[in-house]
Formats: sequence, C-alpha cells, structure tokens
Amino acid sequence: MKYKYAHPEFFNGVPRPDFKSLSGNLVIYGAGFQGLLAAYLLDQQGIKVLCFGDQDVKKQGTTYYGLPVYSPEEMKYKFPQAVPIVTPYNLRPAFEYVKNDLGYENAVTPFSLFLEFDSGKFNDLPEIPEWYHPDSLDYTIDMFMKQCINLQTAHQLFGIDASVTEVCNLRCRNCTSLMPNYQNPRHFDAADFLHDMRVIMQGRMIHHIFLEGGEAFLWKPLSKVIRELCQAKELMNLIVLTNGTVIPDDDLLEALQHPKVRVRISDYGSITKKEQLSSLFEKNKIKYILHSQKWYELSAFHKEQYSEEKLRQVLIDCCKATGTGSYLVDGKLFRCPIQAQLHCLNIYPSKEKDYVNLRDTDGARLQKRISEFMSAKHTPPMVELCLHCDGRGYAGVEVPPAEQLAPGEKIQVRFE
Repeated sequence: MKYKYAHPEFFNGVPRPDFKSLSGNLVIYGAGFQGLLAAYLLDQQGIKVLCFGDQDVKKQGTTYYGLPVYSPEEMKYKFPQAVPIVTPYNLRPAFEYVKNDLGYENAVTPFSLFLEFDSGKFNDLPEIPEWYHPDSLDYTIDMFMKQCINLQTAHQLFGIDASVTEVCNLRCRNCTSLMPNYQNPRHFDAADFLHDMRVIMQGRMIHHIFLEGGEAFLWKPLSKVIRELCQAKELMNLIVLTNGTVIPDDDLLEALQHPKVRVRISDYGSITKKEQLSSLFEKNKIKYILHSQKWYELSAFHKEQYSEEKLRQVLIDCCKATGTGSYLVDGKLFRCPIQAQLHCLNIYPSKEKDYVNLRDTDGARLQKRISEFMSAKHTPPMVELCLHCDGRGYAGVEVPPAEQLAPGEKIQVRFE
C-alpha cells in the first residue's frame, strides 16, 4: 500500500532530520506501532538503528524488529549521544519526557518518514499487532501526524469524541463508557448537540470528530447531523463508531458517503456483522475500517494516589492525555470518556475546573475557557480522577472481548 499524507503543507518550514547522516546513532523511543513503522522505513533505506527504549517493563529485555528493547534509563546510559526518534501516540508528554527527563535535547519525531511511503512488506512483519489491518494504516498514521503537527508547528488541530446517545443494543461487561449502568438511557437532542459543536468549532480547526454512544447507528438524527457537520469548513474528518451489529438504512448510507466521513467498525468477534457491513459499505463507496483491539478491565480504580514517577508514566501511556482532544457528553466537555461517564452516573463527580459547561451563556468567558481546556500546545494538567486511574493505555488486566452482562446486571465500578 502506498501512503501519502493529505496535508504536507502543515509541515512547511519544519526542519527534516537527515536520518542517513545519523545512521548508527539513532534510537527509537516507543516500541509500539509507530516505532515499528519507523524502524521498518529506516531499514528500507539502509539506515541503522541501535535499539528501542520503552517504559513498559514487559517489553524491556526483549527484542522488537530484531533490536533490543531497553528501559529509557538504560537506553540513555548506553547511548547518551544518540538521536532519539520519539514515536508514542501520546507524542507531547513522551517528547517532553525524552527531552527534559532523559536529557536528549536533540530528540526528533518520525514525521518526515511518514509523509509518503510504500508499506511493502511491512504488513507481513511478525511484530504487527493483532488489531492491525492494512486498510487502517492511513487512519492510524493520520491520527499520529496530528500529534506531530501540534508539537512541531504553529497549527493547532483538535479532536473531539462526542457521545450522541446512552442507548446501546449490547451490555458489555467491560464497556469503557459504562453504558449498562444507565437505568433509563437517553438519546441526546440533535439541536442541543449541534449547538455544542458549533460553540466548540468557533475559529478552531477540528482534525476529527468521533460520533459514538452507546450505539451511534441507533440515534435517529445521525444522518441529519452528519450532513450538517460535514458542511463546517473547520472540520477535516468525521468518524462514526459502531459495534457492527446494526445495519444502517438507505438515508444513513447516503450520509455516510460524504468524503469527510469514515465508519469505524469495532470488531466484537462473532456478534459483529463485519462481512455484511464491509460488503454494504464497499458497494456504497463508504470509507470504513475494521477496528479490533484487546479488551482490558477499566472499571477498577485505586484509593491511594500514585507516586509522582508513576503518575508521569500513566500520563504518557494514557491515550486521552494528549492535550488535543476532549470528550463531549450532554453539553459538557471532559478530558476522557471514563471521567465523563463517572460524572454523569454520579459515581465520581468531577469538579467544575475539570470540565467545560458548553451551555454557559457568557460567550466570551466560554470561548476563553474552551481555548484553555483544549490547548494543543502543552500537556494538560491531570484531573482529580487521574490520581486514582491507571490510564486508558490498555495495559491493565486483559478480559474477554464483548462479554455480555445478564439483564439488570451493572458494571461494578470500584475503588480498591
């Protein structure tokens, strides 16, 4: 597959590292997907990398793409003068850690490698994660390039995860949005939702909006909202999440054909109608990806606060601690879905400083608050819940995917 980033103009004027001249003096921080792709592309050019460095103790002492994986401290000790390529998806906190804590002032990102490349044999590498599918490569790299833009350029691109409904046709025991815990689940009002989105988009370039739930395909106004959002010049991409068990009607299929739109089908195994949906979307020329991932228990929290060092690692690992995205639900902007749902369920209410009320009638004050909350130019402060959470980095206890609760049973959220 040949990949070409759609907006290289964002990187105009950004210095491109001369990786060939650095051959034999490069290390890669982050033994994950972007790190693997960077190592592969460098290898294709005959450029030598010395090792990987990674915070994950499970990876330390192993090999990845034929290279040793060290702890960050050991990497620094062995190769103090090397040039690190920083690759975790949570790019800003990882970059700040490598530069400020490890002392690599010459740290770079792999953006220039990812602007245009041929994946070639990359898709066949034994290190490819289980969730990966070749059709998802452009989506995955586009999301990472957003992080590079926010770190290395004057542009600010934002991402918003937005809940449109509490209604779902499944009752997953480890639902990250805690949907089975709503006794009387609601569909949110489309007019209110569009009002909230217009408030957020004022003068801001939105890289993507995720529409999710619950099950987004059960929300009747979905086709209307898609059409209206896609008219916004500020919006680059609109991604609709579905569990793949609901077949869209003709009106929704037509709305999903818009070039800004992509459907992300969550692969929940045998209950997901992936073959039927894939065939339907291909027939209607609808962009989609089949997204599979391991499932982890995310409903257990700890009472005691972590040490500063552990909190820093949680911040780097957590997929929501990027400073470039927020979670919208019922007129409020939160840091992450878990924080939002615990607040809405009154299990762990957030303090007012930890979210934005988009229904505030003081427009000037509200816009200032949104800008501060969504700033893409710094790592955001942790909210209070972060002190008791292991982060949404999917490094916890692995559980069966899409295991269903019995009728009336709830997810047991606990603080241990």
